[in-house]
Amino acid sequence: MELIRTLTRLIYKRKEGIIIWRKQGFTLLVIDIVFAFLAMSITYYLLQERSVFSDHSKILEITIFTIIVIGVFAYTDLYNYAVSLNRFRYLYRTTKGIVYTFIAYLILSWLLKSCHHQHTLFPLVLFFIFAGLTYFSRILILPLLAIIFPKRDIILYAPEGEYKEIEEWMKNHRESNINIHNIITDEDEMIKYREKGTPIILSTVTGNWERLFKLLLSFKDKIPVLLYSPLLTGIDEVDYWPYVNEVPLVPFRWNGKGKAYRWVKRVIDIIGALVAIIIFSPLMLTSAIIIKLTSEGPVFFKQERFGKKNKKFKMLKFRSMFTTNNHDTHKEFVKNFINGNNCDKKVYKIIDDPRITPFGNILRKTSIDEFPQFFNVLTGDLSLVGPRPPIEYETKEYSEWQRERLSVTQGLTGVWQIFGRSQLPFDKSCFLDIYYAENKGLWMDLHLLILTLPTIVFGKGAY
Repeated sequence: MELIRTLTRLIYKRKEGIIIWRKQGFTLLVIDIVFAFLAMSITYYLLQERSVFSDHSKILEITIFTIIVIGVFAYTDLYNYAVSLNRFRYLYRTTKGIVYTFIAYLILSWLLKSCHHQHTLFPLVLFFIFAGLTYFSRILILPLLAIIFPKRDIILYAPEGEYKEIEEWMKNHRESNINIHNIITDEDEMIKYREKGTPIILSTVTGNWERLFKLLLSFKDKIPVLLYSPLLTGIDEVDYWPYVNEVPLVPFRWNGKGKAYRWVKRVIDIIGALVAIIIFSPLMLTSAIIIKLTSEGPVFFKQERFGKKNKKFKMLKFRSMFTTNNHDTHKEFVKNFINGNNCDKKVYKIIDDPRITPFGNILRKTSIDEFPQFFNVLTGDLSLVGPRPPIEYETKEYSEWQRERLSVTQGLTGVWQIFGRSQLPFDKSCFLDIYYAENKGLWMDLHLLILTLPTIVFGKGAY
């Protein structure tokens, strides 16, 4: 076993600053590729079909199946280290990944007409064999990797002296590959470790958001942080977070600042916006005609919003309100919302707003009113993914820490829209936006875009 550990250290060199261990994810990726090929081969053998290597169509089908497996498993976060820390949630995601894989496989096989098997039981046999191999890899191989791979030293920083719960959780999750090197409660001592770049778990029970972010942002661009705070309870389950007794353990990796990411993101924005405009043009044209026929006023509503670093721009929307409205009610609501004066509410949005036209209700419920913003994406004022751009009277109510959400290009959809929308108070919504700003990446962007569709279809949090 010691020889295996030594070889592992040579293959997987430790890299300072990485807290989401990529070696487990990469190893599982290789295993899934092998198991996808193995599952297909065993199925062919059991059903006595011809040899895999003698039929090019079978090689093509194995390739397609493997690509689907990797794509779906990545989408369901089965290569995400943080997600694997909670065993039951991870097994649930594994089951979801297996089911999604076979739905995608059956649909794609039918579309490509590539599934020409002698036995109609082929997909069913393949499903059970691949499911068995996948559960084997997650239930037995994954814990074995935690034994083989060298552990990662980490500092547990608890400025209020409260750390027993998180310490106990780490001891019970050996597969985390985390070794708590030291527990620190003194700020001056923490500064010494911060200069060394040692990753930390920040365990804080402060009930003050301003203090929480002062603590958190003191490590920005220096040390990866796993944040543990009871302030974050009540947020819907976020795909990228493990949970400790229903409290999220939130990773801050300070990503997305490279030029390559910004360039690729801009290319995706342009292509995505153009495709969306082409696809939805009949729907937008129909909406424009109905707006014109059902109420007086222009089709489009232009409103000054704040973008990245407080840059002002005109944001487009389909008009969903009457033109004679007084917006003082909304201003008062926003002021109370941001300052936490309506924390007893279950929905943080004006419901049955009398300012909205009958057709405007439909536009808002389906988010069609926001489709013209694809043109804002083309001009670069917005991105497909990012925090929603605020109105000027909203920003006047911001605390200093809340302005951090304006550090990135604002967008059409984001973490708050997927995991909160109108069902979270402003502080928690703002936290989700800042989480995205400090952890953004291409895969997160693509994942959020995919999750946006069911959110719109089912109207979650829309009023």
